Amino acid sequence: MNKNNFLEMIEQSNINNHKKYLSQVLRPAFDIVRNTDTELRMGGSRFGGAPDLPIGSEWPMYEKKPYRFLGQINFTEITSTERGLPSKGLLSLFVANDNYEDVYLEAFEDGYIHGIYIPETNNLETLMPPHSDTGKTTVIEFFPTIDIPYDEYQMKDWPFDEVESDIYTEIRDSLHKSSDYLLGYPSHYTLAYDPTPGSEWIPLLTVDSDESLEWCWHDGDKLMIFIEKERLNNLDFSRLKSDAG
Repeated sequence: MNKNNFLEMIEQSNINNHKKYLSQVLRPAFDIVRNTDTELRMGGSRFGGAPDLPIGSEWPMYEKKPYRFLGQINFTEITSTERGLPSKGLLSLFVANDNYEDVYLEAFEDGYIHGIYIPETNNLETLMPPHSDTGKTTVIEFFPTIDIPYDEYQMKDWPFDEVESDIYTEIRDSLHKSSDYLLGYPSHYTLAYDPTPGSEWIPLLTVDSDESLEWCWHDGDKLMIFIEKERLNNLDFSRLKSDAG
């Protein structure tokens, strides 16, 4: 889906009177689709399993407890003229492990998400988790699309009545082939507010709960990870925020 396709779809819908407004809130996004037929490769994009980090790296910790590996994104595998993302490098993402009773972080607390950006993907090695259990893993692929706000909490002035809101939701759902994606707008199940931390922040990654990967965010909801625009431009992933719901 691209901008022209989207605007054509709006013209043919019953919310075509909001075409100008919708064209102003469009954002690029990248759907994440799992490819179970492709084997893992060093430095390749994946969910779950074990990360590929520079040789000699140590496993990231918080409060003397090891993080859990969420996945890694190789930005060279993302092709689009409207990227909004680095053109190269590998980003490894980790989440606070909720199996520790003595050290527990909520998804919205600082430190829940830990990112490691590797500019060059030479001299990598697969680092096994301290508990040695890598869990399920899958190769992921990226498909460019566009996105519009998920709900009225993400727009300053919600212009749709009840009937139009249903049409809007159907159109928004049609833009994504997956509930996991990069950029765009955050989506959720239960939140009654915009989870974006502030005007200087943008969504980096939205992922759904998944039993096969042993992901359960906030009782089966979605995990949303955010980054400051300036830090993304500077390839600085050292400060990430998140929420779940």
